[in-house]
This record gives sequence, C-alpha cells and structure tokens, in this order.
Amino acid sequence: MAINKNWVGDILGGMTAMLVALPSSIAFGVLAYSTLGAEYAGMGAMAGLLGAAAMGLVTPLIGRTAGLIAAPCAPAAAVLTTLMLELSTGHDGIPGLAPETILPLVALTALLSGLLQVSYGLLRGGSLIKFIPYPVVTGYLSGVGLIIALAQLPKVLGLPSGTPLWQGLADPSHWRMESLVIGAATVVMMVMAPRITQRIPAAIMGLAGGVAAYFLLAQFNPALMQLDGNSLVIGKMQASGSFLDSVTSRARSLSDIRFRDVSLIFVHAMTLSVLLSIDTLKTCVGLDALTRNRHHSNRELIGQGIGNLVSFLSGGMPGAGTMGPTLVNISSGGHSYRSGIVEGIFVVLAVLFLSSLIAWVPISTLAGILLVIAYRMFDKHMFMLLGFKDSRTDFAGIAAVIIT
Repeated sequence: MAINKNWVGDILGGMTAMLVALPSSIAFGVLAYSTLGAEYAGMGAMAGLLGAAAMGLVTPLIGRTAGLIAAPCAPAAAVLTTLMLELSTGHDGIPGLAPETILPLVALTALLSGLLQVSYGLLRGGSLIKFIPYPVVTGYLSGVGLIIALAQLPKVLGLPSGTPLWQGLADPSHWRMESLVIGAATVVMMVMAPRITQRIPAAIMGLAGGVAAYFLLAQFNPALMQLDGNSLVIGKMQASGSFLDSVTSRARSLSDIRFRDVSLIFVHAMTLSVLLSIDTLKTCVGLDALTRNRHHSNRELIGQGIGNLVSFLSGGMPGAGTMGPTLVNISSGGHSYRSGIVEGIFVVLAVLFLSSLIAWVPISTLAGILLVIAYRMFDKHMFMLLGFKDSRTDFAGIAAVIIT
C-alpha cells in the first residue's frame, strides 16, 4: 500500500512539475533562438520542449536525487543567447555567420558542455564547485536576470525588429498595444497567482492570463486568429524529421567538427558547463534541507551531463536541476527520483499532442513570464550589504560580476 501511495505522489508531483517546467522551457528556448530572428521562435520553443523531455527522462535515472526536476534554465538561455548574438554579428575579427552555420555550433556547445559535466563528476569535482564564492554566483545570476529582462522588454512592447531598446522606450509610437496588454496581463496574473490560489503554479496562471488576453483582443481584431505570418504568437513548431532522424543527423554532424569550430565556442561551453553544474548543485543543497536526504554531487553531475548529451542528440536545449519545478514537485507529493521521470513523460506527451495548441501561445506572454523570473533571480538584498562595512567587499564583487 505504501508503494502505491509513493507512486501516486510521484505521478502527481511529476505532472504538476511539468506544468511549471513547460512554459519556462518554451520561454527559454524562444529567448535563445529568436536572437537569430523572429522566424526561429518556433524552433526555439521545440528545442525547449525537447530539452525538458530528454533531461526529464534520462537525468533522474542516473543522478537519482529524490525529487529533483531537470529542465532548460536561465543560465543556459543567457549563455546561448550571447553565443548566437556574437556569432551572428561577428567579433574579434571574425565575420558574422549565417543561422544555418550558427545552429550546428550551438549544438556543439551543448555537446561539449554535457561532456565537461560528465568529466567533472568522474573527476569528483562536485565538491569543488560548491566552493565558488557566493558573490560570483549571485552576481552572475543577477547579471543573467538583467540580460533576460532587457531582452524581453522589446517583446512585451512589441517593438519592430531591429529597433534599439532605448529608442523604443523613448518613442511610444513604436509600441504595439496588443503586445503590451498581453504582457501586462501575464505579469499581473503571475504576481497575483499566490494570492488567488496555491494549487495552480504561478507560471501556469500567467500563461492562462496571457492567452486569455490574446483571444479577448482577437474578438476585436480578426487578423489575430490567423496563425501564418502572425508575429504575436510562437507559430508552428516542427521538429526536423523523426527522433531517429534527429539522432542520426546529430551523430553525423560530429564527423564535420573542425578545430576552428571548437575554438569558437569552447569558452562558452566551459562557462555553460560550470553554470549548469552550480545551478544543479545549488538546487540539490536546498532540496536536501527540505527532504532531509543527501544528494551525491558527483553522480548528479554525471546524470546532468548525460541528460544534456541526450538533449543534444534529440535537438533539445541544455538545462540543469531547477528550483521552481523541483519545489512544486516536492510540495505535490513527488519524493523519489521517479517523479522526475514522470515529469519527462508528461513533457513528451505535450510534445506529441499539444504542439498545435502551443503554437498559439503569444510571444509577449512568454516574455512576461521571463520578466517575472528575471526579477526573482536578481539579488535585491545585495544593496543591504552596503550598510555593513565588512560586507562592502562582497557588494563590490557582486557588482563587478554583474557589470562584466
């Protein structure tokens, strides 16, 4: 009977965690890939979904941290966004590259990051990563929050492509009222969600509020009911061929790797691997305090690395153990590693059966969700350090990382 109860808790926890991980995974995918152009938003949404599915199915089997949910996350989105921006615009004397050249390099970055994570675990580096100074970690996460917020404001305002943010902010004539209303509805619903109900995750409430606002506006503007050519929504999501085709294509691409390719993205891959490892182990430490268990840091790093390798093969986005879905999982009854697998199964079902509905999710709704996530990532307590003489050095360290 106890086994049945445990399974019921894991199923409920995994299903509820999926509801939190799904919109954020889509949003992070759209954030990264839309750097190449608005037409890549659908590809980014699918990459986020595939990443959540791959990590959900594989990582818990190896890492075995009870209750941990792995999915695409903010650090991954920030690093990949920066990488795509650098590759598309050019840097250090290297001319800008076309999207069809950039996408394989992004995949290579995810591959190397996963391999590095596995090596950290095999070399027992999990305990060393924990000693990275607090100002560095909180400064980076706060910086990521600022980068994400600045990247999402143009989408909430509906600025025309190519319009600089500051120019758009100064000239309201560039704003698209539909985007602004939808984004505002999303943010308000997400912020007010805990006061309305504790049973429905805030991200789902925000998503529902944004979608409802979109279709309400569509009653006054019939053009919004057209999917093709509609820049307000994600649009059609298409995976390139079957899963087997994707794996075969990714495996073949390894034979085309050149040293120049690795040199272009190695620093980003190293940065990504360290940040994903820190994000995972930070979540694991918090999870241990809630469950009174102890995670195995090196084993978890190996599990996360292999999960990211499978995500690479499937065409998905890399990720880490994430705090939000994990806390929802635990509070909903998911107390074993099986709940993470259940979450992955539900994401797969969403990919198979809900892609046509996800295509109607407004871009400004995802931007609104990310704005709230970015606000919560920023360490607002850092300014309190200025009030204590002994803590001002920590503040300077955090500020230096954010500015850099």
